[in-house]
Amino acid sequence: MSDRLPQRRNRLRYPGYDYAQPGAVFVTICLYGRQPLLGDVHNGQIQFSEFGQLVVSTRQRIPTKYPEVGLDSFVVMPDHVHAIVFTGTDPALDREPATIGDMVRWFKNVTIRGYRTGVTRHGWTAYEQHLWQDKFYDHIIRTAREMTLIRSYIERNPERWWEPPTIWGLPDDGRQAPS
Repeated sequence: MSDRLPQRRNRLRYPGYDYAQPGAVFVTICLYGRQPLLGDVHNGQIQFSEFGQLVVSTRQRIPTKYPEVGLDSFVVMPDHVHAIVFTGTDPALDREPATIGDMVRWFKNVTIRGYRTGVTRHGWTAYEQHLWQDKFYDHIIRTAREMTLIRSYIERNPERWWEPPTIWGLPDDGRQAPS
């Protein structure tokens, strides 16, 4: 028997940071098992599946659901989504402001319901076990230089699809370039 305690999974959120306060956050949400259900990349351009189109339209609805959340750069890739989100943009809010976690949870729930409808009514391929990974990646953007770098990363993501992600500590998922 070992004296070692089991290792705890690292917390993804920044301890002590109020994710509802005014600020900018880079968010990455991945499909479970990196299932390529959102579309394909051809010649550096994303070609959306019907589900990819649903994800884009759901993203557009975020400010209606959460007026205190502003949208910035955004890209849908075959198996993940990157976005920059501004929080705390409506100081006259008459309720508790939403956090990034609230917004991501709503986004995932709406798209899961939409995907299930697509499977039953339109014959979309059923997903494996889960649609989205449980967690999401976030990075608090602290400087104008970071904002510029992250916007560039998001905008260039489709043309660099086959390169391993090298900034912001994103894991190399072992993706191989087509031969």
